[in-house]
Amino acid sequence: MNIKNLVNTESLTITNCENEPINIPGSIQPHGFLLGVAKDTLKIIYCSENCCEYFELSLTEILDKPLSDFFLKEELANFNTYFDENEEEIIRPYIFSIKGKEYDTSAHVSNNCIILEFEPFSQVSLDFHDVYIQTKRFSYYTERADNLKMLCRDIAKETKSITGYDRVMIYRFDEDYNGEVYAESKNDNLEPFLGLHYPHTDIPAQARALYLSNKLRILSDVNYKVVPLYGLNDSHAQTNTLDLSLASLRSFSPIHIKYLQNMGVEATLAISLIHKGKLWGLIVGHHYTTRRIPYFTRLAAHLQAVFLSSQIDVRQIADEFEYAKDSDKKIDKLQDALSEVNFDITENKSLVLLRGLLNADGVIIYNNGIIHSDDSLPNEELLYPFLNWLQTKYVNGIYESSELIKDYQDAKFLVKEIAGVYSLSLGENSGNCIVWTLKEIEKTVNWAGNPNKAILKNEETSVLNPRNSFAMWTQSVKNQSRQWKQTDKNVASKICSIIQRQLHLRELKEEGVRYQNLNEKLQKTNDELSNMNWISTHDLKEPLRKIQIYASIILEKDSSEIPESVKKNIFRMQASAGRMQMLIEDLLSYTEVINSKEKLNEVDLNQILEEVKGELQENLDEKNGQILVKYLPIVQGVSFQIRQLFINLISNSIKFAKADEKPIIRIDYTKTIRPVVSNEKNSTKGFYHCITISDNGIGFNAAYKEDIFRVFHRLNTQEYKGSGVGLAICKKIIESCGGFIEAHSEEMKGAIFSLYFPK
Repeated sequence: MNIKNLVNTESLTITNCENEPINIPGSIQPHGFLLGVAKDTLKIIYCSENCCEYFELSLTEILDKPLSDFFLKEELANFNTYFDENEEEIIRPYIFSIKGKEYDTSAHVSNNCIILEFEPFSQVSLDFHDVYIQTKRFSYYTERADNLKMLCRDIAKETKSITGYDRVMIYRFDEDYNGEVYAESKNDNLEPFLGLHYPHTDIPAQARALYLSNKLRILSDVNYKVVPLYGLNDSHAQTNTLDLSLASLRSFSPIHIKYLQNMGVEATLAISLIHKGKLWGLIVGHHYTTRRIPYFTRLAAHLQAVFLSSQIDVRQIADEFEYAKDSDKKIDKLQDALSEVNFDITENKSLVLLRGLLNADGVIIYNNGIIHSDDSLPNEELLYPFLNWLQTKYVNGIYESSELIKDYQDAKFLVKEIAGVYSLSLGENSGNCIVWTLKEIEKTVNWAGNPNKAILKNEETSVLNPRNSFAMWTQSVKNQSRQWKQTDKNVASKICSIIQRQLHLRELKEEGVRYQNLNEKLQKTNDELSNMNWISTHDLKEPLRKIQIYASIILEKDSSEIPESVKKNIFRMQASAGRMQMLIEDLLSYTEVINSKEKLNEVDLNQILEEVKGELQENLDEKNGQILVKYLPIVQGVSFQIRQLFINLISNSIKFAKADEKPIIRIDYTKTIRPVVSNEKNSTKGFYHCITISDNGIGFNAAYKEDIFRVFHRLNTQEYKGSGVGLAICKKIIESCGGFIEAHSEEMKGAIFSLYFPK
């Protein structure tokens, strides 16, 4: 039979703590022995070397043999039933007998192997009465403890009483798994470890992972000699390694053994404290001589850990509840302030309220590029770069840090006032945010030895060794704030929407003030325009009339004495005065349309068109033009304005006729649901009367179809007279009726003006 020694020699020369294979050492402690049994055949495929002593047989006589060769059939049958019922977790060990001696036997499954661990039976047992007493005492501790720390101190004392260890500590991890001695019970002759911190390297990641699955570990003698495991060296897949993650007899890491020896500790106990599926801490026992405690005593100690683990959540929730009640009162105070008419979320008194909600040292609201901060924070020159940097750091709208300088290099200029930050984005991609800040808290941390020298490397062999000195080493911590509490974060989330709503209301108020100021300016401008209108009516028209009269008198009386060149200038002066008077008349018409408050009435376009034809008949006759019109509808409007609308449009068709072609003006009518092309504000979906006025004149470039409706915009400034106001008046008239106007044309192909009146 070919037998293989499973001792993992790599673990004896480890050069990297994080890679140490602590779950497969291939050896156990000597205070018990181990069998590995194939789950399907119940044959022994692994055994510890000391099995030879207990069974008084050689390895070849043990390996590859069925369990039935070593145990009574009745015991084995009872165990099979017991194991099947308790496979998940066997709390109470089974009792096996070997050569007349009884052994506490625990069992668990590793892959397809049942691992049986045997320890000499102890008469100490844990019965119902013991459990009752423990529970009662724990209940007493729970009632009298004011806080979690006090409860941990009582549990440490009780665990020391149960186990008899020289020192029992409650060891708590921070977020980086650095440990702190949170509570302690010790013999009077020992120096205290309470308050000391230990670096995360003391318990590496793979060890912490094992503490989650194997919740109790015991070492009886730090100077023990390892007992190798053996397996069959054949094609069986199980023989290469044996995972002992859940085994209580598993050998300890050589580095950890050296660590304990350097501390002067000879026996230890470690029990996991688990909170919400994570390793919260450990109950750790130290003894300065060898000590093995029986299985049931270990079980009693483990019960203390179960009690304490159950209270971690209760105590923390209770603390959070009280904190939340206080926060709710602050939120109520903020809500009361919100009800005030003139409340402004960015005022200093409001910022003080927001700051108090998270017990922060400062608060910033960054809204539309403007910083609103309370008086405790640095000037804006330092805050603007920080806030711009912050925009790139949000994860799901949140940024949190208790050591800002780690992320933001320029925090060195802010660190005295801003060391910690909790910020929420106010709207996606808006750049707006609220930031709560915490000041720097300078503190000292007492380490058990220098944490930077927790692991030392032998330069010759590269083998790692733990530190030799555990003397208190004091570290000064700067550039950090306190940690943000979860309750604070919950409060921040609650009020985020309140802040957004208040900022929105504030913007609406500011917009309202802007509109009011703009309205006042517009009113003032309208008043000035009215004055200009009055001036145009009285002060400008009268001088122009006198200019024309005096020019006529001069020409009439002194015509024979005036040189022809002077006469030409006088005629030009009269023409300019006439154009000026026509422009004033058009501007007055435009102003009247804009300011008109006439009520819309039914207007018969057929009647209007007859009046317009009569007024323009002389102009038509002069060019031999004609107007072709069909029946037109009745629309809503102001009669004299619509009359002016048609006069302006038809006059333009006559004015811009081709020199060699008689002007023909067609006026057609259709009903339409909505215009095909229109960008006008009144172009709403609905029914319209569409009146088209088309001609065969010179037309215009289609690129100017929008521009021609602007005041003073003229396309033909040299050949044709006009003020450039007529079409602008047309546009205002049709808009006052709730409609709109469109123009379509090509050069030398006539023009089409479409009038849309709401039906």
